[in-house]
Amino acid sequence: MKHLGILLLSLFSLGSCNSDDITQEEGISLQLDQTTLEIKVGEVATLKVAEAPISDATLEWSSSNEDVATVFHGVVTAVGSGDAIIMATLGDQQTTASVKVNPLEYELVWSDEFDGTSLNMDNWTYEVNGSGGGNGELQYYTDREENLRVENGHLIIEARKEDYLGKEYTSARIVSKDKKDFRYGKIEARLKVPDGRGTWPALWMLGYGSWPRAGEIDIMEYVGYDPNTFHCALHTKNKNGMNGQNAKGGKTYDTNVSDDFHVITMEWVEDEVNGFDRIHVSVDGELIKTFAETAQLRDSGDWPFHEPFFLIVNLAIGGSWGGVKGIDNSIFDEKVMFEIDYIRAYQLQ
Repeated sequence: MKHLGILLLSLFSLGSCNSDDITQEEGISLQLDQTTLEIKVGEVATLKVAEAPISDATLEWSSSNEDVATVFHGVVTAVGSGDAIIMATLGDQQTTASVKVNPLEYELVWSDEFDGTSLNMDNWTYEVNGSGGGNGELQYYTDREENLRVENGHLIIEARKEDYLGKEYTSARIVSKDKKDFRYGKIEARLKVPDGRGTWPALWMLGYGSWPRAGEIDIMEYVGYDPNTFHCALHTKNKNGMNGQNAKGGKTYDTNVSDDFHVITMEWVEDEVNGFDRIHVSVDGELIKTFAETAQLRDSGDWPFHEPFFLIVNLAIGGSWGGVKGIDNSIFDEKVMFEIDYIRAYQLQ
């Protein structure tokens, strides 16, 4: 209601150039009451016309970068961090205001730096099974050191080609379920994915309850047959991987992303814009996708992201996505490893 009130006030005062608040004279230029704004993501500010020439034209507003700031009748909404230019145009005259949107400020509330010599069982639980992860994956997930270990400050999940309990491959999957839950805030991880066709590493989150109703946030997925691309996605009751309608995004680079470590960031912000949540995914500080809650998604049950979620880290082999183009078994001539330097969780200050 607060935002609505601001909007109505702006519409009342800025709907035309005949307002008593605007000085109108022949021969003067169009001017705004402010030439610079500095606000935070999710905040709003109002620009007003201070002076304007007499004109029958309609005052029009626009933004140079709507991923940073949008404008509607002078009401500027900060959408994402960065810089934008707000333009007001009246006939053949135009004036501008520079907008700087500062990022949200977070404080660290939890982390696993993987500095010890073994997995911290206060944070994680092994999932041990050969069920294929629900995706037709071909590995058996174990709790063996051969498949998961902590060394040199890194969590290492290693996939192997070996006969094990009826499977031809082994790997590992760990979850923070019932140990570490997260609701809103920022999750950040520095990681290095393995190279090779058939690999499918992931950093993701699930809500408590039945899938897909409880929701899934895929912060980072990588499939080895598409070596230059990081993927992210949401799965919900009506929009999920089973029907192919889920929301998803990605970024394709010029080089194989498995060549080096990357910082993957997910910002999950409550009521960020006009009372609706948004989820942002970035790679090395570059935004690659924003998932936005809407009234339609909320009403249809397709935005379950208001409750606690837990983390999952795994390296799958094959499966409904990772195995689409088969498995190159020659990759196992060397170690096939998913390495994570750290995982950190932050909350807004």
